[in-house]
Amino acid sequence: MEDIKKISSKEASQIIDTRKPLGKFYLIDKGIYVGIDNSSGDAWTEEFDSFEAMVKWQHGIEDEEELEME
Repeated sequence: MEDIKKISSKEASQIIDTRKPLGKFYLIDKGIYVGIDNSSGDAWTEEFDSFEAMVKWQHGIEDEEELEME
């Protein structure tokens, strides 16, 4: 997954606080996948139960029903 970089909790906090660097990121916190989409500088953040669901969200599939249909 070259376009989505795995980061630490500390890096995630810095991205959320500073909105830098731009890009797409994720971390795993207590078994939950946390996706951070900072490609526009807005640091959108969402939690997921699976890596696959997080990747789909990062690629623009946001609706839970759409996730279930894939």
